[in-house]
Amino acid sequence: MKNGMFVFDCVVHTQDFTDRQVRPGGDGRQVRSHRTNQGQFNKLMATKGPADKPDFYDPVDVEWANKTLFEESDTDIAMVCTVPLFGQWQNSLGPAELNYQLAASNPSRFYFTGGVDPVWQGLDFALEEMERQVKEWGAVSFKFYQYHDENHHWRADDKEIAYPLWEKAIELGIKMVQFHKGYPLGMQPVEAFRPNDIQLAAYDFPELNFGIHHLGDPYVDELVSIASRFPNIYLMLPLWHNQYYLQPYPMLHRLGQTLLFVGADKLCYGSEGFLWPHMQTYIDTWANLEMPEELQDKYGYPELTPEIKEQVFGLNFARGLGIDLEVKKKELGLL
Repeated sequence: MKNGMFVFDCVVHTQDFTDRQVRPGGDGRQVRSHRTNQGQFNKLMATKGPADKPDFYDPVDVEWANKTLFEESDTDIAMVCTVPLFGQWQNSLGPAELNYQLAASNPSRFYFTGGVDPVWQGLDFALEEMERQVKEWGAVSFKFYQYHDENHHWRADDKEIAYPLWEKAIELGIKMVQFHKGYPLGMQPVEAFRPNDIQLAAYDFPELNFGIHHLGDPYVDELVSIASRFPNIYLMLPLWHNQYYLQPYPMLHRLGQTLLFVGADKLCYGSEGFLWPHMQTYIDTWANLEMPEELQDKYGYPELTPEIKEQVFGLNFARGLGIDLEVKKKELGLL
């Protein structure tokens, strides 16, 4: 815990960006492009923030991951997220089995978000796999990456392709499904990751929460508008911290807009580990962050109160997932 606040990291991964992931017969451009772009981004952010992780492209060592999160930081629990991006990836960018293995290494501290794709894998297989990942692997959520190549992409509001997924999630007791939106992880078209397709899905499935990662950057304004109108859309903050160190004022504006128009009860803290290994730095930053009075006066942004920080640190994400944190605190000996 941090200053008495429960810390629930909404997203950590174990991913594989290496050439061994290039699909046989593929030219590997997507895999190498993502590795290069991510590496350059990491180095740029490290010029003003914490050091980057040189081997970010390799699956993480499970023992190191547990130590980094739960011994060297104030993180209480974390969500391990599958990244079901296929295309030129042989076994997806963040394979479900690999992420499950990380989650299973510490089941009292990790939760598992599964991943399937109804177009790449086929809808029937995806539905069966959702059920298997819940029943065998204990998945409490699912994450989706909706564009793989020009022949494999889909929308969240597609009644034939997507709606069966949302119906299956509800049937399985899942409270939240999650989406990568905005920045493409490779050379896919950026417009494929606009968040607009979430609107009708959120409207038609009010009993299901929809979590959107990275604030949909570069479609932040659109996502803020959308999330402000739908009570079941949650916004995840991974990458915000990394960009904050390099560009504090633009990131404070971004945060201020989400707090002002969406509200503090639908924002969720996340580290995007283990692309970056400095969870405690992010936790300290959020715990000590202040909204400058200048921005409060000029733009109407709210003060960052302890209550807001506590909500973002973990209360919101737990509520969106249907997790009782009081029970979890007792389990971890924190009460």
